[in-house]
Amino acid sequence: MLTALRLECDTTPDLAATMKLQIPALAWYRTGVGEWQRTYHPNGRGVPVRVEADHGGLRFTFRTSAEEALLRDVLISTFRNGEQVGAMALAGHPALRTLRRHHQGMILLNGSPFETLVLAILAQGRPAEAVRKVFPRLAATCGGLTPQRLSALPLPRLAQLVRPLGEVKASRLHATAAILTRRGATAFDRLIAGSGSLALNYLLSLPGVGTHTAALVVTIINNVPDMVPIDQHLMRVAYRLGLTDHDGGLTKPGSRRVAADLLAYGPDLARVHPLLQQVAYDTCTAATPDCRRCFLAESCRHAARTADARV
Repeated sequence: MLTALRLECDTTPDLAATMKLQIPALAWYRTGVGEWQRTYHPNGRGVPVRVEADHGGLRFTFRTSAEEALLRDVLISTFRNGEQVGAMALAGHPALRTLRRHHQGMILLNGSPFETLVLAILAQGRPAEAVRKVFPRLAATCGGLTPQRLSALPLPRLAQLVRPLGEVKASRLHATAAILTRRGATAFDRLIAGSGSLALNYLLSLPGVGTHTAALVVTIINNVPDMVPIDQHLMRVAYRLGLTDHDGGLTKPGSRRVAADLLAYGPDLARVHPLLQQVAYDTCTAATPDCRRCFLAESCRHAARTADARV
């Protein structure tokens, strides 16, 4: 039976932007113009789900009967019931207003705790498209990602599956899954859903999880308004735009200062940090920022200084 689910949105969804960089989006891959797909594994059985923008909303289609209600709940949660960037409070700085206008149709995604952690580890230092090639095979081999199923997978087989992303990730994922399995089937979900600081410390105790990865997972899962995952790309863009005056190295004190400066513009900054990182990858590169092509140039401190220097 073919099932269709529709989510209404305030404006036409920008599905391409939604799927470009966010960690939960890495479980999805493009199947055609404006169409994306991934496979969910309710009860271990693979169910492909397709999504496309559809006249002011999102349309999901999948073939199933027994798990229909479960999949509906998962999809609504993942796409945050159609909430878009255009509805967020981003008005404290000209660059933020431009960012909101430019990405108004983008939806910030949610994710299940363990799957988000796995995707975040796989994505460490690797391009999104490489993760998209590895993840479906890994999830299908496990029959859906849970700590129990991943820890039961022989380490050589796991290493083979994730080899394109670096074999060291296999040992980290396997060790993490084994730890979480010993602690109980639902312990991880409960702890990650708790307070931001407790969840952060819990994640930092796991193999291969550093400060940035831990903060990234917590902000996705808990939608916390007081934490921003700071990396060198976000720090660079924030300084050049004038959202912070810190231009030092990626030290812990420096990261805390940049995070505090960003959060001073409001809690929605924690949610839209992927948009700033995308600017870093697209135009605001470390060595040669392409200010003339950047949509934020008119509200950017660095672009203004560069323009003055050319006069």
